[in-house]
Amino acid sequence: MNIKKMLLISTAVFAAGCVPGLALAQDKAPDGTDVVESDQTITVLGSRSKPRSATDSAVPVDVLRAEDIQAQGNTDIIDALTSVVPSLSASREPISDAATLVRPVNLRALPSDSTLVLVNGKRRHRGAVVGEFVTGVNRGAQGVDINPLFGAGLKQVEVLRDGAAAQYGSDAIAGVINYQLLTDPTIRKIDLQYTQSYIGDGKTLEASAAFGAKVGDGGFVTIALQARKQGATSRGVQDGQTLTGALEGAAALGAAGFPVANPVVVWGQPKVKNDYKALINAAIPIGEAEGYFFGALATRDVDGSFFYRNPARRSGVFVNGGNVLFGNTTGVGTCPTGPLPTASYAAAQAFINAAPANCFAFFKKFPGGFTPRFGGKVVDTSGTFGIRGTLGNGMKYDLSAGAGKNDVAYRISNTVNASLGAASPTEFNLGSQIQQEIVANADFSYPVVVGPDAELNIAFGGQYLDEKFTITQGEPDSYRAGPFASQGFSVGANGFQGFSDRVAGKFKRNSFGLYVEAEANVTDKFVFSTAARFEKYSDFGTTLVGKAALLYHLTDGIAIRGSASTGFRAPTLGQSNLQRASTSFAGGQLIESLVIASTSPIAKFFGGGQLDAENARNLSLGVTAKLGRLTLTADYFNIQVKDRVSLIQKAISPAQRTQLLNLGITEAATVSEVQFFVNDFDTTTQGIDFVANLPVTSSLGKTQLTLAYNLNDTKVTNSGATITAGRKREIEDALPRDRLTFSAAHEAGMFNGLIRVNYYGKAYESLFNDADSPVVTPAVISVDAEVGVKFANMFRVSAGAKNLFDKYPQQWKIGNDTGRSGGYLGAIYPLNHPAGFNGGSYYVRLSADF
Repeated sequence: MNIKKMLLISTAVFAAGCVPGLALAQDKAPDGTDVVESDQTITVLGSRSKPRSATDSAVPVDVLRAEDIQAQGNTDIIDALTSVVPSLSASREPISDAATLVRPVNLRALPSDSTLVLVNGKRRHRGAVVGEFVTGVNRGAQGVDINPLFGAGLKQVEVLRDGAAAQYGSDAIAGVINYQLLTDPTIRKIDLQYTQSYIGDGKTLEASAAFGAKVGDGGFVTIALQARKQGATSRGVQDGQTLTGALEGAAALGAAGFPVANPVVVWGQPKVKNDYKALINAAIPIGEAEGYFFGALATRDVDGSFFYRNPARRSGVFVNGGNVLFGNTTGVGTCPTGPLPTASYAAAQAFINAAPANCFAFFKKFPGGFTPRFGGKVVDTSGTFGIRGTLGNGMKYDLSAGAGKNDVAYRISNTVNASLGAASPTEFNLGSQIQQEIVANADFSYPVVVGPDAELNIAFGGQYLDEKFTITQGEPDSYRAGPFASQGFSVGANGFQGFSDRVAGKFKRNSFGLYVEAEANVTDKFVFSTAARFEKYSDFGTTLVGKAALLYHLTDGIAIRGSASTGFRAPTLGQSNLQRASTSFAGGQLIESLVIASTSPIAKFFGGGQLDAENARNLSLGVTAKLGRLTLTADYFNIQVKDRVSLIQKAISPAQRTQLLNLGITEAATVSEVQFFVNDFDTTTQGIDFVANLPVTSSLGKTQLTLAYNLNDTKVTNSGATITAGRKREIEDALPRDRLTFSAAHEAGMFNGLIRVNYYGKAYESLFNDADSPVVTPAVISVDAEVGVKFANMFRVSAGAKNLFDKYPQQWKIGNDTGRSGGYLGAIYPLNHPAGFNGGSYYVRLSADF
């Protein structure tokens, strides 16, 4: 690992520029004027008054410039952001069904759909994936797909860590993330980056470019493009668990000569190909006003592993009640009975081959079992146009309309619809989930002069939002019951049954919102703001929320700030209407387990109904300080959320089935178990965010030191009917309670370097959503580093490492505790820890700035 040694030596040299005692000095531009440092980066988020620096905002805002994001060495925007904002977290979600395609992101330990995402200040459409099989706090969440928003197309990212539903509407319970696209018409930049893990897998190649041009007198257009290919990683081992009797795990089968892949389950990041993205941002003067347009287009193909289907014990495909499952193709005579011999592959072959010709077994097709490959294609499109300007009386206006669509088409391969027998395909198109949104905004602000030392800005406006969630039908073989269903073979594509015509459909709603906001510089030391918002939804009704915030300068360098607000999160159309089916054969008849719409007749029978909004109360109190060149912010937050949406599971007894049939609900005849969303439990999340920035200059160059820390604690205050003890612990402890990053970025002439220390606190996980398999992972510390050199005034070469010292979360001990070897289904690391389990990786990047 020569590159590791090089980085260790190089970062040690660059870190030498960070030693205490060096003189502090104000940076100067070539013309002698002061340069605005990163702590003074201007933000428009959190206020509709004049732009402010992050330290002069009444609410906490992190501002990340494009160069800050690129310096993380991550080609994935999610990983780049979570590397530098401790209150943001994201897990990899291996083998989590649809969540593998659209990763959820959490702010302040709340679900991904509790954070509002904006692009250029306008609401971005949410993703189509509903994470009903996700672990931790994101189970059941339907968040935004931010993957299309890549670093090369961004000017900066603003993260508002405060409840803001009264200002921006639904979802802003935890806060708001605003992605500002490039506005520089002179930009001409190309980046190439290659990344590879220390082990040698996960090879990722990315090429990105950004170009700008002037349009007319004062207009601009910028276009950013990215092409990316990500290799898969594997961090598990062969599944070596041994069960009872002659039923052996994959390792034992492999040792006995069975043609078993090693490993049979691939635990790691998925393979991603055809990953193409484009971002455009443009504005042009139109008389005294300005017209603008921005949009995005992205597509990617994702392919990941599912669980292993063991040929000696996979029910419904290979066995039934422990005996080999034979399908009688003629209905004449009988087929052999008995378990599959596992002492040797030859013995198993002999047993299968001794069966009559009319007896079919899937062992002949998959003698070593099989592991389905699950994935799909994600296509995301969006566009917004508008006009903004100032009227003669000083009133500013911004009128806009936009549309967005997230289309996730599911696909599964290396599997079967067992009920179709030998005629079953091994690849299936499963259908799609599609989220579409159209939004129109009218925003106005008007400055009012109220005195020589006082300023007042009044803002008001409205928003119309039209939403549509669509489930499209998969190919019939992915869900239909074949001729062998009556003989005990499972129905539908094994692993993920396709969407049938019964569950496919289109679901719509619309909403209308009005808001008013006032912000006053009461004196040169005191800023006060207040906001109120009314929303009316066509499905669940109305809501009214409000907010008040203040900033008071105790001295020229020290200020206190605080806010109090109420908020809401409207239930998503996916949560209200998602339907998925799995089918098996038992007791002589087909039975189905369904995820059903909350308003379906069966759900209503069990107490379901139209979902209502989650309601929140937010309180924050903080202090900001500028002590020379050192800036500090510390903010306490308390978020109470009531009526949170949760999945409930109900088994249908014979008596209840009779009741349902008597009520005319005929689909109850074959359904044995249902799941649907309900408003059910309450939580309180509180904590502290601390950020410190110190720029240092010396004869060795310029250094920017940054320390950021997040402490959070979540408690389930009302468990409702769905929150078991295990689920309660998962909600409370799945994310680390504390997270810290310390970074030192150094520049010296043509050279630059970065070193960052990441700390993740202790975290809990229920393996595969099984509360009987708890894992507690101790704290994890990792180090990232980068060095670079600029030459010929336009090129820069950088080399870096993520997780420089190749640290992994502690392997869990459940395998040893239960007498298993080879981990748990081949997995040996926590699957959803924010630190990940890929270990170290290195990268090289070539940048050209023309």
